[in-house]
Amino acid sequence: MDSNNRKTSVWDNIPEWAIFALEYGIEEELFLSAEDKDMISRFIDGNFPNGYTMSVDWDSYKELDRYPAFGKPCKTYKVIFYNI
Repeated sequence: MDSNNRKTSVWDNIPEWAIFALEYGIEEELFLSAEDKDMISRFIDGNFPNGYTMSVDWDSYKELDRYPAFGKPCKTYKVIFYNI
């Protein structure tokens, strides 16, 4: 795939607790509740139906974000998603 055709999406409010599941898949996540896994699945299906890769900016975070992309207020990070 030509990298010039890739669409990027930058989210500055991705919950810290969801990053592992977003990177490796919810099947690999053993510690999240069914409700949390469902929120992650809906986020992926609604925004990246054809797949994605991602990059986390570990230096850009909010210690307590009142408006995360999904879920309750928590620590969030800036994540760049590259649509496939």
